[in-house]
Amino acid sequence: MIFDLHVNQSLVPYEELYELAEVIDDGPFQTLWVLDHFASLQEVAQHAMLDPFVLLGALAAKTQSLQLGILVANVVNRRPAVLAHASTSLQYMTNHRFTLGLGAGASPTSRFADEHHSLGIELQRKMSDRHAYLVESVQAIRAVWQRDAQTTPLIVTPPTEPPITIGVNSSQLAVFAAQMNCSINIRWNHEKLSDIIAAYRNEATKCGTQENISVWMPWSMDHTETQGAITPLADQGIDRVIFLTTERQHFSELMNLGNFSFP
Repeated sequence: MIFDLHVNQSLVPYEELYELAEVIDDGPFQTLWVLDHFASLQEVAQHAMLDPFVLLGALAAKTQSLQLGILVANVVNRRPAVLAHASTSLQYMTNHRFTLGLGAGASPTSRFADEHHSLGIELQRKMSDRHAYLVESVQAIRAVWQRDAQTTPLIVTPPTEPPITIGVNSSQLAVFAAQMNCSINIRWNHEKLSDIIAAYRNEATKCGTQENISVWMPWSMDHTETQGAITPLADQGIDRVIFLTTERQHFSELMNLGNFSFP
């Protein structure tokens, strides 16, 4: 099983994010992921919620081997061409180390909607409409990446296409992800985790998609001492666990891991 780290970049100053990335450049995590939000997720904001593409550009210069990604870029926030161009830039700047995570965005009544309402960004009410736009966005992004080199005007394409992972919370979206040859990421304790995984695997088999399933869960130092929370996930054939920092103290804990490696 692969282990990654997902940081809430509004918990600490950007200098600490730089330092953490340098410390874990050689392990124990394969990929460092960042959030895509306009506002802090805490009631009292301590630090800026930095733009994920800008932040990853800076982290690319601070690291050599650490994979970098966004989990997940909300397709409501940027047009597909902008997502494609930003991803191409990061794929060059990271020397092929970038992964693009994409999400359909929240409903207008969710707890995450306030930041969009405050900026005048309209959110679609129907989940089916949000899913349809995500599918359209993936297709449009890849169309930009696959433009012919002789096309005028010249738009630079990535040296290799970044892999795409889709944040899913339903079996329907998992099926769409398999059809688009994308990996999926799910909340570790989702009440329908098994159903979503089964739907993805069944469709992946039909489509010839290489299965790649990850879950995210909050970071805890307990994960370094016991695999109690990890073993059930491994038993379900999950490929990757992505630990999310949810408290300021987590950064100090992670900085002190040293040469630790997960069993």
